[in-house]
Amino acid sequence: MAKLKSLEKWREETFEEPGPSMRVVYKWANEGHIPGARKIGGLWFVDPDKIKQTTGNPLVDKVLQAS
Repeated sequence: MAKLKSLEKWREETFEEPGPSMRVVYKWANEGHIPGARKIGGLWFVDPDKIKQTTGNPLVDKVLQAS
């Protein structure tokens, strides 16, 4: 398992400036739109390995995340 990245660092690496605000990114994470995002002790983190495993098909991605 790779090291978890903070949601802020993931946002900086994923989007060019101006990217979405942190408020929007937190909302996406809370709603489950960011694969591998999880809240640990009040802080959000992203698992980079989970993002690499996405296919682009929401149904297939949910099945893969469940396994």
